[in-house]
Amino acid sequence: MYDRPELRAAHDAFWGHIKSALGYGPETLTRPADLWEFWRAPDLVLGQTCGLPYRAKLWRDVQYVTTPDYQLPDCPAGYYNSVLLVRSDSPLQQVSDIKGKTFAYNEALSQSGWAGPISYLQHHNALPARGIATGAHLNSIAAVLDGDADFCGVDAQTYRLFQRYDASAPRLREIARTDPTPALPMICATAYDPSQTATALRRALNQLGTDHRDDLGIAGYVTLDTATYRNVNTPPSPDQTSDCN
Repeated sequence: MYDRPELRAAHDAFWGHIKSALGYGPETLTRPADLWEFWRAPDLVLGQTCGLPYRAKLWRDVQYVTTPDYQLPDCPAGYYNSVLLVRSDSPLQQVSDIKGKTFAYNEALSQSGWAGPISYLQHHNALPARGIATGAHLNSIAAVLDGDADFCGVDAQTYRLFQRYDASAPRLREIARTDPTPALPMICATAYDPSQTATALRRALNQLGTDHRDDLGIAGYVTLDTATYRNVNTPPSPDQTSDCN
């Protein structure tokens, strides 16, 4: 889910080690345009999804494998959160200032782009007046930088990578971080053994070169469970949220 161009060599190297540890799988990584078809494929050896699609729709169709730990600030191992971002020159200074503003989010079935931020803003009585669906976290950032939205919510690992690689990062300012929720789970099709796959992931990570491991930012893997993901609050979708239509 974090396959930026700058990280593709690291991901390809990582997959080589995973395939070797598993003893099966495609020669190269699949980078699909249609994630839903990919996630539900009966021959999915390994994939990564978001917590909200997993708990809302996928958990019956796939097997949970493990959860990567990105060692994000103020998050337990295997958890992440969303960063609420405004332009660096924005007059918005605190969460209460967001109320009634325009919110850029990637899609309604995203934990870090929609559900996490909206749950947080509901708790703080600071719901936006309007939402703009952008299709991707980086598009949400672009909407803020271009002035089409007042703020956006992106997951903390996406923002960390954006700060590392994108020259426009200084034009953004962090205004808040949401409460942590379980990070993006690794999944596989029901035809495979998830415990074997989890073992292969850990072994491959230990074999990955230091530079590639630093690039990916994966400190290790944590075993959670389906109930942990399904117990996360899911707020109404945009068309059901009167303050954000």
